[in-house]
Amino acid sequence: MPKHSELPPARLVETRDRRGFRRIGTRMEARIVFAGVDVDCIVHEMSATGALVECLPLPAIGANLALDVPDVGCAMGRALRHEDNLVCVELTTAPEKRHRFADKLILAAFRFPPDE
Repeated sequence: MPKHSELPPARLVETRDRRGFRRIGTRMEARIVFAGVDVDCIVHEMSATGALVECLPLPAIGANLALDVPDVGCAMGRALRHEDNLVCVELTTAPEKRHRFADKLILAAFRFPPDE
């Protein structure tokens, strides 16, 4: 097995990152629903198990929510923390659906790349 110093930089990052699914940088318009609030939002990063979402108002930490991303799907989750006007979301995608969800996300991200 190669040592960390022998791995290409992208692989080195993945080795240090313990996530089960890679985050995809994007700028997709979506909808977020929580505590009787239904608002437009922008998804900046997303994986099958989490997302970084820009929205106002922000859901309370620990709030249950639904995130509906066109061409990807709808997922339930909860708000983990705030970063400025962003909310970090843990998605509760069923394990058997995560790979399909990730595939749809990758295809959608090609159409909506992140701002540079």
